[in-house]
Amino acid sequence: MNTRQLAEAIQEDLSKVNLIINFSRGRDVASLMAASCASLEGKHSCNTPLYTLLSNIDEASDLIIEKNLQVMKQYAVIHAVAGLYEGYSDTTCEFFPKRGFADKHIAQILDDYRKDEMCVNIDHRTENEVYVTMDRDPDNYKACVPSDMDHDDYVAEHMDDVSVEVFSVIELDMSNRSDSTESCWLTWDQQDATQAWDYFPLCMSLVARVSSDINDGVSGESHKTFDPWVVDQLNDFIQSVYYRNHAFIDVDDYSMHAFRIPKPKNSDSYDEA
Repeated sequence: MNTRQLAEAIQEDLSKVNLIINFSRGRDVASLMAASCASLEGKHSCNTPLYTLLSNIDEASDLIIEKNLQVMKQYAVIHAVAGLYEGYSDTTCEFFPKRGFADKHIAQILDDYRKDEMCVNIDHRTENEVYVTMDRDPDNYKACVPSDMDHDDYVAEHMDDVSVEVFSVIELDMSNRSDSTESCWLTWDQQDATQAWDYFPLCMSLVARVSSDINDGVSGESHKTFDPWVVDQLNDFIQSVYYRNHAFIDVDDYSMHAFRIPKPKNSDSYDEA
């Protein structure tokens, strides 16, 4: 049963409740709760007692709330290189309405990696993160990280030829957002390969905080704020926020991606990506 059908069922039951109450004045509570429309001198043929109608309304209302909360949830799949490996500016993000779709998307990509001779390790670090190690050295094709060797040591030893890619699933709960039509954004810390901020800022808030971070001088050299190159970087970031679905800022040790969160289906809460 969809939300519209639930709402119609609630409306129908409410009309029956009103009928029972209006025609049952003067009864004590016990007899009133057991009254039905059929007992009202042919006013209605429904035999459902008042207490059941009220219970049905309450249950249907809870279902509507639950369905609306589900609609407001999305799952983002980040695909990035770990840290500042080659290609760190090419981080991508795809959004899915259900966790199962996100997991299936990653599983399909991992199947292709397993067929790739350069793939030497696939590590499901957590239920939300998968790390894939690629080695471009032909001598290591079809190899794997030795069982007696720590993965990080392997990466350090083969640094020039190795890259590590990250797949991360992030749950987005937008149920408490305001009625603003402005877009919300998911932020990704490229260096630490994790979600940058634990909230989803609006466009103006995103621009304001990034501008402030840059202005404060993320590497302790605040004078760089006035470097024309830094100004150009910030200008490109701001334009991307208002005109694109992906924005990227890379100044000194401040490297962050921002992805516009698409509008949930059947919601008018903010702009579509």
